Amino acid sequence: NPCLMVSLRLGVWISWYHLSKFIKMKIVLFLLFAVNMSFTQEVALELSRENVIIRGITNPINLAVENTKCENVVITCEDAKITKYDNCNYSILTNTPSRELQINIFKKKDRDTIFVSKKLLRVKELPNPIPTITGLNGGQISEESFKTIFSLGRFESFSEYIHMDFKITEYTMMVVRDNQSIGISENIGDRASEETKQLINLVKAGDKVYIVDLVCDVLNEIRELDEVKFEITE
Repeated sequence: NPCLMVSLRLGVWISWYHLSKFIKMKIVLFLLFAVNMSFTQEVALELSRENVIIRGITNPINLAVENTKCENVVITCEDAKITKYDNCNYSILTNTPSRELQINIFKKKDRDTIFVSKKLLRVKELPNPIPTITGLNGGQISEESFKTIFSLGRFESFSEYIHMDFKITEYTMMVVRDNQSIGISENIGDRASEETKQLINLVKAGDKVYIVDLVCDVLNEIRELDEVKFEITE
C-alpha cells in the first residue's frame, strides 16, 4: 500500500529527527558541563585582618589558585590599586566609599587569560588609634614615674592595622583629688607645655588624672580619641 509506506517512512523520519535533536542537546549539555568543570578551581585567599580591607591604607593579602603558579595569577579590581609581589603576595589600596570590594581572579594559560573566580571583601574605616605615652595607656602609676614621664615624654598613638605614629595635636589634662578638680590644662601639641608641667607638679598619690579631648591627625582626618585615665600611687 503506497500510503502506508509513506506514513511509515514519515514516522521513521520524524522519530529520527527528534532523536538526533535529543542527542545533539545531550552533547551540548555535556560539553558545557565539561567546560564548566575545567574552569572550576579552588582559590585560597588570606588576609591579615579577618577578611577585611581597611579604607585608605595598604592591605597585604595572599592569594593562590589551585594548580596554578603564582606568576600566572592575575588580580584586577575597578575600585582599588593592586600591587603584586613574590610568592602570591599582593597589596590592595582602596578609597571606595562602598562597604564591599570585588576582586576578579584570572590565570594565564598559554596566550590566553582565563577567568577563574571573583571574591567580595568587606571594607571599613580605619579604627581610631590608641593614645599612649611611653607605651602606657592608663592604669596605675607611681607619683614619681607619672611626673617624670609626663614632663619629659610625648603622647603617641598607634594602630594595630598600620605601622604609623598618628600625631597628637592637642589634649586636656584634668587632675581630680577627693572627687574635686584641682586643675585643668589645655595642651597644644603632643608634649607637655609649661602650664601643663605646673599642673603635673601638683599631682600626689591618690589623685586621678584624666587625659581628655585627645585630638589626632589620622590620614589627614582630624579625630578625637578615647580618654585616658591614670590612678596615682605612692
